[in-house]
Amino acid sequence: MQIMQIEDQIKRVINGKKYIKIRQYVRVLTDLSGNAILEVENPEEMGKAVKLRKNSIEAKEYLKRYEMMLTEYDTLLLELRKRKKSLNAELFG
Repeated sequence: MQIMQIEDQIKRVINGKKYIKIRQYVRVLTDLSGNAILEVENPEEMGKAVKLRKNSIEAKEYLKRYEMMLTEYDTLLLELRKRKKSLNAELFG
């Protein structure tokens, strides 16, 4: 039962709008090709779009914040997967 709940949590995180947007913005901000001006959401105020120059200091700050947010999610997912693996080991030996 707990294993299924953990799987549901993992799916909710991975399919969550915020997680998907964070991954997308990290990808956009690290991509070297494409337009020089990007439109991303402010990390502190998700939902508020901002236009940035790709190589500007502000874009690099946004990238750092988005990477920190992504690291938090990745840590959560790692902990959930470890817990699931532990429960599977207990249950199935």
